Order: sequence, then structure tokens, then C-alpha cells
Amino acid sequence: MSTLENLWEDELKKFKLKLNKFPLREGYDNIPLGTLEKADVVDLSHHLLSIYLEDYAVQVTAEVLRAINCRNGAQRLLARTGKE
Repeated sequence: MSTLENLWEDELKKFKLKLNKFPLREGYDNIPLGTLEKADVVDLSHHLLSIYLEDYAVQVTAEVLRAINCRNGAQRLLARTGKE
């Protein structure tokens, strides 16, 4: 959640749009855009963790952050979670 809280408003919007279209592993579905648009950072974190579970949620979040050119945020997330 702290990683997402550190995004600027426009970065968070880009994150949500990219997350909705991001290619996922087999067996996983994208979070619907309507759900993402309404979600604040707390809700978004909850959706990520409940749908993708912790390990995959971290991976997806880091990959989406890289895709929207927030590489520092992705690196901090991976470092904090020990997934580097």
C-alpha cells in the first residue's frame, strides 16, 4: 500500500489503466476497469492482494510500475518485500 501511496495522482491513474490491460499468468483475470477507477489506494491494495494473493500481487504491481516508468517505486517494493 505504501508504494501506491507514493504515486502522484496521474501516476496512480496510469497504474490503474495499465493494470486493467496488463497480461497476466494463466488462471488470473484483470481487475475490471470500473472497479479500478473507483478504488482509492486502500481499496486497490485490497483488490490486488485478494485477487492475486501476496506473492503474485507484488510481482504484478512491480511489473505494472515498470511499465508506467515508475522503476524506482518497483525497486523499493521489491526491496521491501524481499522479492528482488
